[in-house]
Amino acid sequence: MDGLDETNREAGGPDQGERLTTQSSGPAPDPSVREGFFRNLPVLETPRLILRPLTLDDVDDVYAYASDPEVARYTTWEAHRSLEDSRTFVEAMVQAYRDDRNAPWAMVLRETGRVIGTVDFVAWAPQHARAELGYAMGRAYWGRGLMTEAVCTLIDYGFRRMGLNRIEARCIPENRASARVMEKAGMRYEGLLREVMYSKGRFVDLRLYAILRRDWEATNAR
Repeated sequence: MDGLDETNREAGGPDQGERLTTQSSGPAPDPSVREGFFRNLPVLETPRLILRPLTLDDVDDVYAYASDPEVARYTTWEAHRSLEDSRTFVEAMVQAYRDDRNAPWAMVLRETGRVIGTVDFVAWAPQHARAELGYAMGRAYWGRGLMTEAVCTLIDYGFRRMGLNRIEARCIPENRASARVMEKAGMRYEGLLREVMYSKGRFVDLRLYAILRRDWEATNAR
């Protein structure tokens, strides 16, 4: 959430004589990097995946994984009940690209050419050089390191090309598979956000993970 400035003014922060502690310095964030990004979403490649915008031809593939209750178990969205649910979702994402709103990369498995999931920056605050990752993938492809491969690629792109300083991700505590993806991608556990979200009829806790540019630079310098 981006409520820091308002909170400080109203609750007595730096404007009342206190100063924020600066942990690291670097170029000031450039909000203009956000302009046109999703309208021209770049195609990214990994050894086993092609990450590209969704198209209307992907509806069947999306339904194949999004209709699985196990895939949707820990997500904020319900499992798709029909092909029309998937069509509605894909159409909305195609429109989001056109409108330059946040929208995902389709994860295409090279060996089959099929879409097996999505990965995206579900939130992006360019004025703070901060973004949050989200992802989902078909159950048939779990346990093969494919999601870690995709997430590492987005983290790399975020720091190299998007000017990010911090990349976050969150998961429900029971979702250990998602937590392992974050850990393998070099993200650090920062704490439990208690009942921070209302989802599927209940308030849920979320585990917060993050990686900073300097963490990523230290790892990639080895």
